[in-house]
Amino acid sequence: MYSLLIVDDERWVRQGLRSTIDWEAEGIEVLGEAEDGEEALKLIQVQTPDIIITDIKMPRMDGLTLIETVKNRNLPSKIIIISGYSDFSSAQMALRYGASDYVLKPIEETQMLDVVRKCVSQIKHENEDHRQFVRMSERIRESLPLARQRYLETLLMNESASNHYLRTLWDRLNIQLDPNRLKVICVKVYDWGPHSNNPKEHYLLRYAIGNIAKGIGKAEEKTITCPLDYHEDTDLVILQSPFNEGDCESEQESLVEVCRRCLGIGINVGISKLSEIANLHASFQEAVHAGAYAFYDGYGRVYEAERLEQPQSLQVQEYTGPNGWDNRFVHVVKLGDDTALSELIDELIAHLQTCRQKYPPHQLRNGLATLLYEVEKKLESSHPSEQYSSRKRLFIPYCTLSEMKDELLMVVRQYQHVHNACGNRKRSIELAIQYLEVHYTEPITMNRVASHLFLNPSYFSKIFHEKTGETFSKYLIRLRMEKAKNLLKVSTLKIYEVAEQVGYQDFRHFVKLFKDQEGMTPAQYRDLGEL
Repeated sequence: MYSLLIVDDERWVRQGLRSTIDWEAEGIEVLGEAEDGEEALKLIQVQTPDIIITDIKMPRMDGLTLIETVKNRNLPSKIIIISGYSDFSSAQMALRYGASDYVLKPIEETQMLDVVRKCVSQIKHENEDHRQFVRMSERIRESLPLARQRYLETLLMNESASNHYLRTLWDRLNIQLDPNRLKVICVKVYDWGPHSNNPKEHYLLRYAIGNIAKGIGKAEEKTITCPLDYHEDTDLVILQSPFNEGDCESEQESLVEVCRRCLGIGINVGISKLSEIANLHASFQEAVHAGAYAFYDGYGRVYEAERLEQPQSLQVQEYTGPNGWDNRFVHVVKLGDDTALSELIDELIAHLQTCRQKYPPHQLRNGLATLLYEVEKKLESSHPSEQYSSRKRLFIPYCTLSEMKDELLMVVRQYQHVHNACGNRKRSIELAIQYLEVHYTEPITMNRVASHLFLNPSYFSKIFHEKTGETFSKYLIRLRMEKAKNLLKVSTLKIYEVAEQVGYQDFRHFVKLFKDQEGMTPAQYRDLGEL
């Protein structure tokens, strides 16, 4: 259970919040109510709540002062502000003071619940982070290198990982870097060269790049590397405390060249601004975004955040492509219209170029990736029974925006070939079933049906089983037995005549198959139907 404190000078607001929401169902216990900040602090001294809902304007101690006091005492409580429209500027100030969120009056139950659930989710993540750090501390003596790796991953990946015990672990793990002077360097392998099809070698190559980076750096400069196996944008993170910031770029340019010459791979590098341990996650994101400028200016280079120009007017919303482009694209791929396909790619590239001044490259490229993923889902939904590989087929190649048209067109045509092949398999089985419905009374074989469809018999057998869930022979027997059951019900034909009508000249063989299928003889089935 999570705990909640309600603070408001109006009694009806406090009672409304307490009674209109089923807090117990949300896993929350209401510890109590307070009329203002002073009364709230007295309750907090007895038991610190996980969540505090407080009004801004109150007598004696207002909401802003309460937030400031809670934060100064390093209390972990999440604070939700209640604000009227006239107090909106105060709500914004509260967020700067450290409030988690705000809700405008009049209070709507659904909106308040959404904000509270968001706070609960944050608390869960922070608790898990804390448990992870505790577990990590316990394993330090067992495996210092592994503990250091996991610790650095946590600092880099988790925005909430800036708690008071971070510095303690930094020292205990004997990390020889200045926590107040840190640069994050993100290395992305965009071309694995001769190692493209061997993921096991990728794992070793990340460590090899890290060892090269340590060798390139100056002797007096400490370097720590952190390979990332499953990150979309980064394969290796390098942490440095540089003495001379100007040396960082030239060192990484040397790293790019050595990796190309000695390992046969292409890497791209993004470098953050100088920062400190508490901002390591933000610095990591900054380095990732810096490296993403390769999408605009070319891969196999070094990009420093300090030297990059931001787009003139940053967009908050995600890039979604030209209006209606996804549906038109899906239609064209299904039709197989190569001219229209090329025109749609042209339209997309032109639209991306116009958005270059509005979006940073990381945001634009991610938006394009999402757009293609949504298109792929729509195309695959037309063949729901297909077993698709988990690897994306519609992906963005590593090339600049100016080179994107030809590269993306090649990717789409390869996907189109696979997609249409899937559709053809489905259609082939539909035609096979139609053929059986017409010719089941004849001495039919799988080879005959495959020949009718101009397919290799082995291939036909495989896709028939995939699509129907049965072998060809079992499907044909079941079809014939269904036809036989109908004849036994509605006709006076003798049993051997029924057998002949559904394609069996051997009466005894028919009776055996019928009994295996239905658990009774044809005569017993007919008698059962007459009762």
